[in-house]
Amino acid sequence: MVAFSYHCRMSPRSILAVLVGILAIVVTGSVLDVMEVDAAQYAGMSRDMMEEADWTQLHFRGNEYLDKPPLHFWLSALSFKLFGVYNWSYKLPSILFALLGLYSTYRFARLHYGEAIGLKAALMLGTSAAFLLMTNDVRCDTILMGSVITAIWLGSAWMQERHGWQLLGCVVAIASGMLAKGPIGLMAPALALGGDLVLRKRWVLLRDPRLLLVPVILALLLLPMAIGLHAQHGMHGLRFYFWEQSFGRLTGENRWKDDSTILFFTHELIWQLLPWTPFVLLGLWNAVRGLIRRERMPEYATISGAVLVFVALSFSRFKLPHYLYVIVPLFAVLGAQAWEGRDSRATGRIQHGVMLLLFGLQLFLLGYCFREDAWPFIAATLIATLLYARTARRGRKDLFATTALGWCVIALGMNLHLYPRLLSYQANAQAGRWAAAEGLDETRFYGMQVAGTALDFYAGYPVRWLSDAGEATAVLAPGVVIYTDLARYEELLQAGLFPKEAIALKQYEVQLLGIDFILPTSRAHAVEQRYLLRY
Repeated sequence: MVAFSYHCRMSPRSILAVLVGILAIVVTGSVLDVMEVDAAQYAGMSRDMMEEADWTQLHFRGNEYLDKPPLHFWLSALSFKLFGVYNWSYKLPSILFALLGLYSTYRFARLHYGEAIGLKAALMLGTSAAFLLMTNDVRCDTILMGSVITAIWLGSAWMQERHGWQLLGCVVAIASGMLAKGPIGLMAPALALGGDLVLRKRWVLLRDPRLLLVPVILALLLLPMAIGLHAQHGMHGLRFYFWEQSFGRLTGENRWKDDSTILFFTHELIWQLLPWTPFVLLGLWNAVRGLIRRERMPEYATISGAVLVFVALSFSRFKLPHYLYVIVPLFAVLGAQAWEGRDSRATGRIQHGVMLLLFGLQLFLLGYCFREDAWPFIAATLIATLLYARTARRGRKDLFATTALGWCVIALGMNLHLYPRLLSYQANAQAGRWAAAEGLDETRFYGMQVAGTALDFYAGYPVRWLSDAGEATAVLAPGVVIYTDLARYEELLQAGLFPKEAIALKQYEVQLLGIDFILPTSRAHAVEQRYLLRY
């Protein structure tokens, strides 16, 4: 195996092929069921907003909601109004922001490092595990990611070129980030651009009088949200949004807490940047070493934003994997720099090992764990593996494109085969969709001791809750259906409430995927039984 050739340019055909692969991944992922808990909840809230035409206040199952800002709900509700209520229409606005994130990553990296690194940074982001997840399981963080990297690109461009439209675009992008996820939409670009300003000692920029308009424009853009928050929650709503929601996770004021360690995002970074992890880590090491040695860099926004935000997230008292999405584009820029900037036989071998491991894992999942009707995807993965191995052995200049296209094959296999198999175990979604197909309204469809955000979204309304057989007796009538689990089904039978028909569903929390479910030999023990009982 020869050393990697980093400095070659990708051919236009290779670039087009990878972009088509990314688009195919996004399109196939857009039609997948929304996942519980968050995505299905947000989809249901967006549908309710569209139906009730109340765009200033957020509600969940009829109750006032104070957790996330409104932009994600506004955009998804608007998409529902324009295109109808579908999986893809819910995800569409966030997907557009994800694609904006690709473009902004390219423009930012090109601004400082040239065309080759710009392209590779964008393609690394688009062919990463994080990008696959953020466009499949859509939450507020996808819009946040696109907004933050756009703000960093335009802010950095303004610092270089001083065009007024760049500063204005930066402020609009910051506002959209804050409207999507809160103060992190401001803090992430501020840490990146502020670090660049300090380390390059560009204090003269602070004298630009146009900066005085920044807080004014930002306040105007946030005003509709602030009015809605105050009308619904008073001053507590404003304090929650501007302080408790984000900073309260550092101080302990926020009610969300967990027992995760400060190293939680370390292993998250490793798998979210697959298949490019070796070069991302190398790029991070090079940048940190450059800072320590006080080497002059084209820009410092990448390393300051990536490291400072990573540290801030790590000290949060509540952590979830998708919180890291906000800085994935910056790590992609570091990875692209490493790919272009150094020949390393050892790094190349590690990269080859990672790709072959991913191909092997995909074949294991397709060929053993979820093998029903998987043969077309097994064949495609085998072909991709052989092509990658052949290209890697010869050290060809198209190795970057081959790696990216190899990932596209893996991701398409996941979207077209693995994800549909996993989501078929999301019983709440299956039950809600069944109820909608049967034309059951809220007076004829109930959940007994089971509920879920996907149940509400696919049924088309918040499904009413029954606590026991006594409450079930009060609502039973011909045509009524109760959705429940095995224990409550037996309770109904013991109470003499025998259904005319019982439809069994398999339930597993797919977001908490475990080895017991993945392995066919133990899957039956991991799966819970749910039932649709027609009376």
